[in-house]
Amino acid sequence: MKFSTENLRRREKFLSADFVKDLQNAPPEIDVFTTNSTDYPKAFRIGGCEIKAADKAAFEVLLFWKDDTRSEQRAINVEVVKQNDKWLISKINN
Repeated sequence: MKFSTENLRRREKFLSADFVKDLQNAPPEIDVFTTNSTDYPKAFRIGGCEIKAADKAAFEVLLFWKDDTRSEQRAINVEVVKQNDKWLISKINN
């Protein structure tokens, strides 16, 4: 789960070119895809979806942390755009 140049390269096919450029400047020790921290979630679930335009949509992703001492849920919002017949992540707000 740790963010790295290699992990970004592996995920590039799911990301818009602009988002990849933004992520290339991110600190390597944090999880820029979900929490902006090193506290990685244990599970996730897709929530509501909203169509913004014919080539743009936004949806909620619920993140979960659960162990013997903790039970927590947080939501992030993901924006996707359709480019070359593929839906690509263009922004993540958390």
